[in-house]
Amino acid sequence: MIVVENHGFPYAYLVLNFRFGPAFDPLGKEGLTSLTNRMLLRGTRRRSREAFEEAIESLGTEVNTATQSSSVSISSAILSRNLERFTQLLGEMLTEPLFSPEEFEKVKREMRAEQEAMLNDDSCLARIWLRKTLFPGHLLGRNAAGTPASLDAITLDDLIAHHRTYYTKSNLLVTSSGDVTQAHLEQLLQDAFKNLPEGEPTAWNLAPIAPIDGRQLWVIDKPERTQSQILVGHPAVQGNDPDLLALNLAFTGFGGTFTARLMQEVRVKRGWSYGAYARLVPERFGGFCILSAAPERDHTADCIALLLEEYERFAREGLSDDEIEFARNYLINAFPFKIETAAQKAALQTYYALMGMPEDTLDRYTDRLKAITPSALRRICKERLTPDQLTIVTVCEAEPLKDAFSQLKHIRKVNLRSYLDEK
Repeated sequence: MIVVENHGFPYAYLVLNFRFGPAFDPLGKEGLTSLTNRMLLRGTRRRSREAFEEAIESLGTEVNTATQSSSVSISSAILSRNLERFTQLLGEMLTEPLFSPEEFEKVKREMRAEQEAMLNDDSCLARIWLRKTLFPGHLLGRNAAGTPASLDAITLDDLIAHHRTYYTKSNLLVTSSGDVTQAHLEQLLQDAFKNLPEGEPTAWNLAPIAPIDGRQLWVIDKPERTQSQILVGHPAVQGNDPDLLALNLAFTGFGGTFTARLMQEVRVKRGWSYGAYARLVPERFGGFCILSAAPERDHTADCIALLLEEYERFAREGLSDDEIEFARNYLINAFPFKIETAAQKAALQTYYALMGMPEDTLDRYTDRLKAITPSALRRICKERLTPDQLTIVTVCEAEPLKDAFSQLKHIRKVNLRSYLDEK
């Protein structure tokens, strides 16, 4: 349990985090985790969906669910005077879900509609293909929303078993902030969640992640595109890696701000894309880095070549001393705004806990940043980054760019796919 108190306003934020994710969906039934989490809001054995929603709304709030790579969450903001009644409703939702066949089919239809919307969102489509090509054949490479075929394969019995396995006390991390004390919240939750099974903690013993075989370009053909989405990446550090903070500093200097090197080269000097960024995406198991840009179609191949050139220079040489100091000061000066409120501080502590980081990560953040020397940072970049093992994904109109793609240097393989293949 993580509680950050602030009694200046009679409001409390409450988040239930269950430590598992879409990687634990059975093969061929991708989307089960997201589907199960959504179904929790569709009524209990005591109340229909409508009656449950009315009970929540009568307390002046709503309940939101979210599915991330490392956890699923159930969250709300509630007047502190209503906290006891609200936790009872949450306990009812978790321990006595209705899981009706009618609502089951409704949620499936909603998810299918969202999948169709993803196909129309070029940036979302690029992210789906990036994950798939970063982790080919691995559980981490699957789309958390599933596919129409995988949703069709999921049965109500699958959902019930998934809920029984993962929604347990041993997987639960409770986060709260605002007008609440830990002792009071513990008392409320002990009563509300007394029927939640103890269960076993999720074992994140997934298969090792294989390195990418050279540089591979994945062209996702989508007709009538005047703009292309480009993502470049490779597997990188996971959330509890000791080099994470140093690499985050490096990526901030390379492509994390408007004045960073990547933005200057792509946008300011050449005007090829409105933005060009680089960032780390650490996860509980695995993690990766991303370079992104969205140039006009005619600049797509040139922009890919430039991203590869700049990333190789960054990995081999690191940043200059001035770039490092600018990025360090940027992160240090921005940090107080990330913990400005009790809710923000609780959220950051929760993130660190879900990633498996040490308990003192928040307290030591600034001191650890200051202790990173330029020479150590450049060494870590050279040791941990793999500019020769990359996956490059571009969602674009492929036909006008075939010749330009064939002339890109140091690309081991060009793979052409239709955007409809994700169906």
